[in-house]
Amino acid sequence: MQILIIKPSSMGDIIHALPVVQSIRDQLPEAEVSWVVKTRFADLIRRCDTVNGQIIEFQHELGLRGIWKTCQQLQQLQFDAVLDFQGLLRSGLMTRAANAPVKIGPAWSRECSSWFHPQVAPFPQGGRQSHVIEMMLEFLPLLGLDPEIRTPVTIRGDDPTEVDGRLRDCQPVVMFPNSRNPQREWRQFPELTERLAAAFPDETFVWDSHQPWESPVVPNPNRFINLTSKTSLMQLVNLIQRAKLVISNDSGPIHMAAAFGIPVVGLYGPTNPERTGPFPLDGVRNQALVAADGDLARLSPDTVFDCVAGKLRGAESLPANRAA
Repeated sequence: MQILIIKPSSMGDIIHALPVVQSIRDQLPEAEVSWVVKTRFADLIRRCDTVNGQIIEFQHELGLRGIWKTCQQLQQLQFDAVLDFQGLLRSGLMTRAANAPVKIGPAWSRECSSWFHPQVAPFPQGGRQSHVIEMMLEFLPLLGLDPEIRTPVTIRGDDPTEVDGRLRDCQPVVMFPNSRNPQREWRQFPELTERLAAAFPDETFVWDSHQPWESPVVPNPNRFINLTSKTSLMQLVNLIQRAKLVISNDSGPIHMAAAFGIPVVGLYGPTNPERTGPFPLDGVRNQALVAADGDLARLSPDTVFDCVAGKLRGAESLPANRAA
């Protein structure tokens, strides 16, 4: 079965879609899955074992011309089913251009994209406030499949030990203090790290981020590695797969860790973890801490420390890292 996924962006949205597509592969091992993705995120998809078909790069920077070029390319290809996970006008036009007897779009479609979806995946029982992964799982029954996540996703990242050799033979606690949206940033990572490093001297703590952060003062500097602004996207991927635990604001890395099956503590303020939290929110592997009134300044370091410390003290029950 030839299946086309249309989900060009963003990184977090693509990562949310991957476990759903992995479920398709789990249930249809013979399926060949192709993907329309923005050029800037194409390497993520190219290195993901879930996607075994063609990678159709959408050159977003070209504007309407980029959409037109992608549609022309899709007109030359044949699929059995097209799944528009984006639900916008541009993805609707791409759905229309693709040759397939089955074309499915989401119930949350915008910008009149529903005009191009002969079939619509309904909302789950929780309606519009359901988790985005639960909403995408509703596509699967229309393919005769069960709407469930089965196995973790794998992406072949680059070795971060090239940046810092201390990561070799190490299963660190990885923290991501930044978010693309400043309102989603919890600013107490330095204090949290200092307290955790003192309480758990045998653990290695790592920071990573697209922006540089000044290192905190910790009892044993060899047990703290500051990779902020130093790693590539694909090194970040491998770093997450090595992690014992990931602590992060609501951003792409938190969803990546959950998709890989790495335990997560997510810090949430203005966004709703019921919709975008680390999936599944089960309190054992993944947990979201929510700030009062959506203000991350009101999420105390004590609350975050107690949660993380509890998970580290029960680390024998956490899944082992799966990175090579």
